[in-house]
Amino acid sequence: MKGRDSRKQTIITAAAAIVGATVTGAIIGITAVTPFVYTKGSEVVGKAMQKHSDGIPAAKAKKAELDELKKQQKQLDKDKKALEAKKKNARKAQAKKIYEERVANGYEASMPLLKSEADKAFADAGKYEFDEKKASKPKKEKKSKKSAPIVMEKQEKIKLGAPVDNAPTDDGSEPDYSESASMFKGISF
Repeated sequence: MKGRDSRKQTIITAAAAIVGATVTGAIIGITAVTPFVYTKGSEVVGKAMQKHSDGIPAAKAKKAELDELKKQQKQLDKDKKALEAKKKNARKAQAKKIYEERVANGYEASMPLLKSEADKAFADAGKYEFDEKKASKPKKEKKSKKSAPIVMEKQEKIKLGAPVDNAPTDDGSEPDYSESASMFKGISF
């Protein structure tokens, strides 16, 4: 039994020595590394804190800048709407001014005058004959060095008719613009 107890004690002593050496090595290693880890850790934490403290004013400044840009964008949108409304009103005023000028100068009778001239042309159309024999055979044109002068018949000058009275009536109703639609002539939108 003495041999068995002797081996048991040897194994226990060896195990205790291994554990003791491991614990001692860990204590010595931790003690040696702790100042280095502490220094590096404090540097990293210090940099993070600095970035954070530096970042707060920068983030606030960036947010304030974005808020200012949003405010300016709202103002620009508002100004754009006001400008569009102003342009629209100016166009309406221009159209009204042009219409009143045309009425004052007698241009409103131009559409009825054109209709009457077209009716005259249709009425005179019976005076002219169409020769189908001449029209059906195309002639070859010879090249000539000089072209003959074009002679036009004397035509009657077209005169503008009397101004149409499109002024507002006494009952306050608007005049009928559908005949000539000249209220919008010369206006581009």
